[in-house]
Amino acid sequence: MSLNFVNAIVYDIETFPNCFTFSMEMLNSDVHSVWEISEFRDDRKQLLAFFKELATSQTPMIGFNNINFDYPIIHFLWNNPSASYQQLYTKAMDIINADNKFGHIIWASDRFTPQVDLFKMHHFDNKAKATSLKALQINMRAPFVQDMPIKDGTVLTKEQVETLLIPYNIHDVQETKRFAKYAHHAIEFRQGLEEQFGVDVYNWNDTKIGEQTIIQRLGDEVCYDMSTGRRKMRQTPRTSVALKDVIFPYVNFKKPEFKHIYDYMCAQTLKSDELNATSEDSIATIKSKGVFTDLTTTVGNVEYHYGTGGIHGSVEKKRIQASADWWIVDVDVSSLYPSIAIVNRLHPEHLGTRFADIYGDLKKERKKWQKEKGKKCTEANAIKLALNGAYGKSNSVFSVFYDPKFTMSITVNGQLMLSMLLEQLLDVPTLQVIQANTDGITYYIHKNNYQQSVDICNHWQELTGLQLEEARYDRMYIRDVNNYIAVSGDGKFKLKGAYWTPSAENYFEDIASAQPPAWHKDFSNVVSVRAAVANMINGIDIETFIKTSYNPYDFCCSAKARGGAQLFWGNMPVQKNTRYYISKEGEYLSKRMAPAGPVGAYKRRNGVSETEYNRIMAETGGEWDERVCTKNKSKYEERITGLAAGYKVAVVNDIETFKWDNINYDWYVQEAQKLII
Repeated sequence: MSLNFVNAIVYDIETFPNCFTFSMEMLNSDVHSVWEISEFRDDRKQLLAFFKELATSQTPMIGFNNINFDYPIIHFLWNNPSASYQQLYTKAMDIINADNKFGHIIWASDRFTPQVDLFKMHHFDNKAKATSLKALQINMRAPFVQDMPIKDGTVLTKEQVETLLIPYNIHDVQETKRFAKYAHHAIEFRQGLEEQFGVDVYNWNDTKIGEQTIIQRLGDEVCYDMSTGRRKMRQTPRTSVALKDVIFPYVNFKKPEFKHIYDYMCAQTLKSDELNATSEDSIATIKSKGVFTDLTTTVGNVEYHYGTGGIHGSVEKKRIQASADWWIVDVDVSSLYPSIAIVNRLHPEHLGTRFADIYGDLKKERKKWQKEKGKKCTEANAIKLALNGAYGKSNSVFSVFYDPKFTMSITVNGQLMLSMLLEQLLDVPTLQVIQANTDGITYYIHKNNYQQSVDICNHWQELTGLQLEEARYDRMYIRDVNNYIAVSGDGKFKLKGAYWTPSAENYFEDIASAQPPAWHKDFSNVVSVRAAVANMINGIDIETFIKTSYNPYDFCCSAKARGGAQLFWGNMPVQKNTRYYISKEGEYLSKRMAPAGPVGAYKRRNGVSETEYNRIMAETGGEWDERVCTKNKSKYEERITGLAAGYKVAVVNDIETFKWDNINYDWYVQEAQKLII
């Protein structure tokens, strides 16, 4: 049954030794309320009555990291109505300090009302995408960005509760609600999947949706071992994978540069510690231990790098212009990694050929529904996630698709097959490779030789069974393989890496129509990036563009201090997520990290335990000793890193303090000029 979000609420809690607060606001109205359980007042009766209403109507509760933290605490209160504020605080500390991050989670079937966690939905629990609500506030261009104004563990006064804690709690709810509005596409997508899966999918990230789409079609009897009465994932762990055993027989080369790469790979065997990843998004964490380290070859003045992520190579710091006679052609393999598996009927060993059958059917089905609307559009998107996700999950020890040989069969052949296409294209007269990047090649060619390149591409498609999609560009501005601008003849352009900015100029003002950006990215100094792009594409003067930009957020940068680090504006500590702009008047911004040992003490040598170090240093009275100290006699010092080094900044966590006459335009112009090709 699909959740009804008409009356959904957005909520957040705060816990201190002598105070618990629960703040909420309706998703679709301004109705809001705050309840407090503290030494000063007790609203538990009203709060529990509110919970009962939510439970009766099964109203969705939307939060940020609420599955891991907020909900277990309110569930504890739900089951222990007389719980004191001390007990609620103890529960919070137990969650924060738990060794097992899943130990306190209340599973969906046991919750008194549905929970929607925007943190999990957007996969911010993945290390590569880790994003806090405060960082989101900066990216969402919140007028006011606020870290908790009270130190954790403080015993609060009544005034602190009323003037600091509750306003902060309300502000977090409002910002969570704003993000929920931006996330409406993701929520609606999951609404369309509930009937398909028959379970609560709102807290599944896109990768999990893709994985579960295939699992559902394979069936539990294929994916799980039920012989012991317990549901255990079938997997195929490997102690080693010899690359010569996974390379397709039709892969071969004539040019010595590429043949060297082929011969090298054929001689390599990946061992278990190189294959087994430990993170959920594991493909990026494969430890190559030298197998793919510095594996390069140079052909035609372009250096190509090989690795677990594919082949990468590009001209650098170059502008390329097409003309009537000279064309810029881009050929990309359609769905490279899924297609390699489908065409060659690759599959995790334990899932057998049924996986290959279903995987191939999914691609056909997606093509069938790609132009449909409504429900079938939702299914098509889920299938896309399934096709892309199976490869990534195949090297995750947490997945039913786990088989490192399947992973390496795809990634190794992918880069070798693209190298075969490269080798053949390089023999075409006038053809110059601009870049090769994982699943495609971009080249510059005279029109008279274009058909020869097409013939080569067609032959390669027949040999490999893969499909190439062609695009033409009018211009390219390339800093390197990961940072470039490609402009097509109709004026549309592709921005990559350093040239990327949030999608539309009006994105942050038009929630309903905007497409979501990559929220985990850094949206700092948008104005310099846009000035550089406008200069290259449209010839607009950089300084004119910047000085006629009137959105203060475009000038803002952000700084984060994680762990034990602290940000300082001059000598004044500022909050861990701070927004600032480069100013004529202000202070220098720095990040300070406490040393790993006592300031001024000699550093401990690698391999020496802290206990042994302390014992020897006590004996010597703190004097250097070769048994436990580093040879260079270095000492522990506070680590200080300057941000926007050499330039003063103004902190604008409150955008109302932004001053136009204080902007150091020279810095923004210089940053834009660095991007010009």
